[in-house]
Amino acid sequence: SGERIFFRREAIPGQLLFVIGDLEKEIVTHHVHIVRYGGEQWQNYVNFRDYLHAFPQKAQGYDELKVRLASLYADDRKSYTAGKETMIERLLREAAAWRTRTE
Repeated sequence: SGERIFFRREAIPGQLLFVIGDLEKEIVTHHVHIVRYGGEQWQNYVNFRDYLHAFPQKAQGYDELKVRLASLYADDRKSYTAGKETMIERLLREAAAWRTRTE
């Protein structure tokens, strides 16, 4: 198989991105983000994960959006990612407020 690990970039300062897949066939199977433990991005990932676990209806809404965007933009990763931004930003704000109330 032509599957390999590629370092993509530091698109967000302090966050490294690796992808696993066959880039010649334009097939990416995994995205691996590396962030500083305890930093803002790390906290965002943890809050997002925990919030979606605590509120399955929020996770379902996010999943439905991703499925819809994947069908609309099957060959356009940038548009797929851009289509998620508004919901992710809202969920991150909700997750941060939720985390504050639960601590």
